[in-house]
Amino acid sequence: MKRTTLLAIAIVTMCLPMAAQVHLGLRGGVTLGELHFDREIIDSSNRMGYCGGLVLDVAIPVTGLGVDASVMYAHRNNRLTDGQHLFKRHYIDIPLMARYRLTVTGVERFLAPLVFTGPTFSVLFDDNGQENWKGRRTYLSWRVGGGVDLFHHLRLTAAYGFGITKAMTYIGNDVKADKAHGKDRYWMLNAAWLF
Repeated sequence: MKRTTLLAIAIVTMCLPMAAQVHLGLRGGVTLGELHFDREIIDSSNRMGYCGGLVLDVAIPVTGLGVDASVMYAHRNNRLTDGQHLFKRHYIDIPLMARYRLTVTGVERFLAPLVFTGPTFSVLFDDNGQENWKGRRTYLSWRVGGGVDLFHHLRLTAAYGFGITKAMTYIGNDVKADKAHGKDRYWMLNAAWLF
């Protein structure tokens, strides 16, 4: 039974590149983000973070369409308006991007611009535990971006992400009066090497 299953997986894996071009790769980059609150109780300033992980790129030949899925570690920082608190959060991000790659005959082997959009599912696994801050364990954001493929292996991208669900909650001294919810807004610059 196990041999039959392994053989079937091997055959399907070998046939996939015939129908679609599948590439695995590594991705890393930086983020510049802030928290946008629904009330004017507190504000945060832009702070640099970083990210890195694995990427799976599936392209449908001839059409330019494809899917880019990743599993990434993301470190996000936010400094609050009082200037004393730096809130650090560590996430596992799972972005699922629909992509369109412009193919220009003769140039596509060296240079191919692309645009993408899609949801990002984030799971918080650690934060620095501020007493008035509570990070949500999971949240959803949306990314929109563009970039360029160079020599079919190097992908450089820039994207803007905005929270759909709240990423954290601020609870002041008076819980009912001072509660505010924050959503992430961030820029990302990434480089990926596709094998």
